[in-house]
Amino acid sequence: MNFFVVYISPAGTTRRAAGIIRDELAARDRDCVSVDLGDREARAGRAGLQAAAARDACLFIGSPVYAGHAVPAVMDFIAELPRGSSCCSVPFVTWGAVSSGVALFEMAKALEAQGYPAAAAAKIVAEHSLLWQSGSPLGRGRPDADDGRRVRMMVQGVLESMNGCPAGCVSPDALNYQSEPVQKKFAGLSVSAARKVLPQIVLDRDRCTLCGQCAAACPVDALSLDDGPIFDDSCIACYNCLRACPEHALQADFSQMQAGLEQRRREFGETCETVVYLPC
Repeated sequence: MNFFVVYISPAGTTRRAAGIIRDELAARDRDCVSVDLGDREARAGRAGLQAAAARDACLFIGSPVYAGHAVPAVMDFIAELPRGSSCCSVPFVTWGAVSSGVALFEMAKALEAQGYPAAAAAKIVAEHSLLWQSGSPLGRGRPDADDGRRVRMMVQGVLESMNGCPAGCVSPDALNYQSEPVQKKFAGLSVSAARKVLPQIVLDRDRCTLCGQCAAACPVDALSLDDGPIFDDSCIACYNCLRACPEHALQADFSQMQAGLEQRRREFGETCETVVYLPC
């Protein structure tokens, strides 16, 4: 069995989770190919990676939860996978203590359709990426040591199922854990729709030097430089460009963000814990 760990991680927390998976595989003497879809070279070689993962492969694939869904780059990667032969998957998401949405369910369903049934899955609590300026962000310090322990247990469970223990798959239906009202809410949301209500990025042209660091920091190549940064429709509102700008030429008002997220957290009522799903 060949192992792959594929993810995108604008804020870094999904990368941390992927690192735990990669390290546990190494500790169990399993080599793996690890790829960050936010890296330009990785995106350029995506077709080769997908072809390599199409036979006798276990694909760990991770995404942060944005607007209740996986990041489009991850869903596009899954949709473009060749039909898997003797393959399985382990979808995992990181969520900022507000709601894990329907991302895990949608990923597992799409993977199963491509011939990569889920051998396990996980929703991992992470520090909320839009609260990096806050002194007390939701999910502060997560994933922590206990979250890491649960992720390692998931990897161990997957490997044990490949070593002669009773094997099975996690049905996408088992990952459809949100209530019907919450499902309906997220059905009407998307990353592109969320961009319209999230803090808008404003350019201070007097500060901008066209250094290009904003474009280099964009994990989805949504930024081009002309007379200042220009955003296209593939922007996922990760605000990496704003954080990377050395001149603070890109600005946005996050003063109401924490209060709004706290309210949504109460409305959704999802228990703030990392949960691993293994076959029964």
